[in-house]
Amino acid sequence: MSHDGRCYPVSLQVNGGPLFRDGVWSGCVAFDTPGLTLPQLEAVARYYYGLGYGFFCPTMVTASAEAYQANLPVFRAAREFDWGQGILPPHLEGPFLAPECIGAHNPELRRDPDVAFAAQLLAWADGFVGWMTLAAERPGAAEVIRFLRGQGVSVSLGHQNPTAEQIDAALEAGATGFTHVLNAATRDKITAKDLRMVAQFTDRRAYSMMIPDAIHVPRYAVRLLVDGKGPDKVIFVADESPLIGAPVSTTAQLWGRTFEVRRDEAGRVRSYDLSGSCTSLVECMNIAVAWGVPRETVERAVTANAVAFLKPSLDRLGIRLPDAPAHARGVEFRDGLYVAA
Repeated sequence: MSHDGRCYPVSLQVNGGPLFRDGVWSGCVAFDTPGLTLPQLEAVARYYYGLGYGFFCPTMVTASAEAYQANLPVFRAAREFDWGQGILPPHLEGPFLAPECIGAHNPELRRDPDVAFAAQLLAWADGFVGWMTLAAERPGAAEVIRFLRGQGVSVSLGHQNPTAEQIDAALEAGATGFTHVLNAATRDKITAKDLRMVAQFTDRRAYSMMIPDAIHVPRYAVRLLVDGKGPDKVIFVADESPLIGAPVSTTAQLWGRTFEVRRDEAGRVRSYDLSGSCTSLVECMNIAVAWGVPRETVERAVTANAVAFLKPSLDRLGIRLPDAPAHARGVEFRDGLYVAA
């Protein structure tokens, strides 16, 4: 995912993106809303390629059965087109989450881990699923983790309120990631003095994913994670909101709630409440570099580490990621910043 001075970032958590008409923002696409079409997915994919992304996993947050059944086949169908070569097997963030750590998800659609429903999700997707986020402590979690790992689907722990022993059991069952380390959905439950937080910052059985957008987590947390986990076990994500690219003052209905795009006190564009990030992965890379994370570590966190986490599904589906993909521009480092090539 690097070639001739260019880097082709891999974003593991893209929740949707903008639509434009004659260069003007005209709306957004949320990948969990039933009725996703190939033209919508193509428009969103080309937006991210234009920013310099090489590849991305579409993310469906906790959704209805109707949405899973309708939308999951669209992601696989996109791989039949040249523009779809950057679309990787999707991330299912839910529905097996903790009710008290639901975040922006629709709580009415949450359910406890269930092997039968996990198998149904894979059937609707014709096997085209890359990874799932679930809560380690919910009944049935270990069984679902073992089932998914047996199907070549990676599992990450997130939106959870487990004991340290339940984290350990989930990792032993085959989970290989922590989703959204230190995000609001869990940080009020898992404190800085808690062994459960120590595990996310140090346990090398799993990759730890963090959003270095200067909104979700502070500089010190990013530096601690890189130093504590090691550069080969950190993945930077942006958790791109469907509202990324939307003009300030835009409002939208997502997941049964109303969100508004505004500037915060520091002038950063974000949604209220948080609906993922309005900051791109490339901007997150620049923030991490400005915070003192070495460039080599930043690039590894958005390329090799992300691909290593996805390796079970990529191998199962026969997907090989070229160093210089024809569909994407990639990014270059110029004058202290990553910019689209």
